[in-house]
Amino acid sequence: MATIEIHSAQKRYPGNVLALKGIDLTIQDGELLVLVGPSGCGKSTLLRMIAGLETISDGTIALDGKVVNDVEPADRDIAMVFQNYALYPHMSVYGNLEYGLKNRGTPRAERETRIAEAARVLELEPYLHRKPAALSGGQRQRVAMGRAIVRKPRAFLFDEPLSNLDAKLRGHMRVEIRRLQKALGATSVYVTHDQLEAMTLADRLVVMNAGRIEQVGTPYELYARPQTTFVARFIGSPGMNLVATDDLRGSSALLSPALPVRGGMIGFRPEDLSLQPIENPAISLTGRIEGVEVLGAESLLYVNGGPQIGTLIARVPGAYRSGAPLAEITLSAPMEAVHLYDATERRIN
Repeated sequence: MATIEIHSAQKRYPGNVLALKGIDLTIQDGELLVLVGPSGCGKSTLLRMIAGLETISDGTIALDGKVVNDVEPADRDIAMVFQNYALYPHMSVYGNLEYGLKNRGTPRAERETRIAEAARVLELEPYLHRKPAALSGGQRQRVAMGRAIVRKPRAFLFDEPLSNLDAKLRGHMRVEIRRLQKALGATSVYVTHDQLEAMTLADRLVVMNAGRIEQVGTPYELYARPQTTFVARFIGSPGMNLVATDDLRGSSALLSPALPVRGGMIGFRPEDLSLQPIENPAISLTGRIEGVEVLGAESLLYVNGGPQIGTLIARVPGAYRSGAPLAEITLSAPMEAVHLYDATERRIN
C-alpha cells in the first residue's frame, strides 16, 4: 500500500476560478481517510487529482515519496470505485472482475486465484456467472469493489460509492467497506457529502469548505472540538446550535459571567441542552416548542428562543409527549458543554 502526500495543491479552471486553494494533506499507509463537505467544496476534485483524472495546477501529489503530477492515471497503480458502478452489462460478474487483469497481461492462473479470493471476501461466489442486470444494487457495488480489489493497487479511491443505494443498504455497505478495508490494510480515500457516513467510516476526517480544508482529525475530535463554526454546524445530525453573544446579551437568556461579552459566538450540541434545572448553567433560556420529531429512542425539540436567538434544537431521550406545540419550556447548558468562537468564527476555548 502507499502513503499519499499532497503539498500546496491547487486546481485552477479557466477564468482563474480556484476550485482547490492550497491543500496540504498526508494520507498514511493503511488508513481510511474520508473527505466530507457540501456539494461544490472541492472534495471530488481532490480525489480525481490523486487519481490523475484531473491535472494539478500548482503544488505536488506524491505516492511513497515519488511526485506523480505528470504520471498517467493508468501508471499510478490506484483503483477507483464510482457511484454508478461502471460495470460492463454484457459481461458476467466473473468477466467484469477479470477484464482489467486480462488487459494488464496477468497470467490466467493468477487471475483465477485473485478472482476467487475477491469473490470469497465479498461474498460474490454464488453470483459469478450472473450479469449485472440480475444483481441488486448492493451486489453491483460489491462487484465494482471486487474489480478494484483484484488489481491489488497501492491505494483505493471511493467517489460517493453508496449514494445510489437506499438508506438501509447504505448502512449495511458502510459496515462491509469498513470491514474490507481493515482486512486488506488498504490505503483508502473516500469522498461523501453524508456526514453520518463519514463519521462511521473514517480513521480520520477531512472537512472541506469552498476549496479549503477546515479541519482534519478523528471523527470524535471533530465532533467534540470543532475548530470553526462551519465544522460545528456540519458535523453532527443535527449540527451544533450557534448563537452570537451580542444577540444573547440582547435577549432574555441568563448567561454566566464567565462567558465572553462581545463579538463572538456560543455553541452547544442539541444533546447538551437540558430541560431540567442545572446548577450554575452557562446559559439558561426560555422558549416555545415549535415542533417535535420523535425518533424512537430520542426526540428532537425545535424551540423558538425569541427574535434574537431564533430556533434551537434540543435532543432529549425517549418519546417526548408532555406539552402541546407552542408550549413554553426552559433550556439550560452546563459550562463544560459550551463551545466559544471569536469574530472570525474560530474556536477560542
